[in-house]
Amino acid sequence: MQLKLFDYVAFAVAVTVVGVFVVLAYGSTEVGSQIRIQGSDRDYIYELSSNREILIPGPLGDTEVEIREGHVRVVASPCRDDICVAAGWVSQSGQWIACLPNRVFIRVERAEESDVDAQTF
Repeated sequence: MQLKLFDYVAFAVAVTVVGVFVVLAYGSTEVGSQIRIQGSDRDYIYELSSNREILIPGPLGDTEVEIREGHVRVVASPCRDDICVAAGWVSQSGQWIACLPNRVFIRVERAEESDVDAQTF
């Protein structure tokens, strides 16, 4: 079986498309400056530079979130599988952690991404 010119072109296009998607998905190393936590009752914004532990209420109970040395993680949650806890630390803009059963969503963002609807702490 011999490859034709079109086969080489198709292969090159496929490799290029995959490469572009990899760079777009994993290439951002921009560190965020704040986190937005969307709870079941309201939104919160915290600076990543402040070390603290936060309890976010949800329908199943409180989700414990920790901010430490510019990173954020979910320490404990009342959800069954604890996938949010297994996600570990995040710190780059655009990264997120979600606890869907408890309706808690945490996203790292730059300060200019904020809006006035969230309560800043």
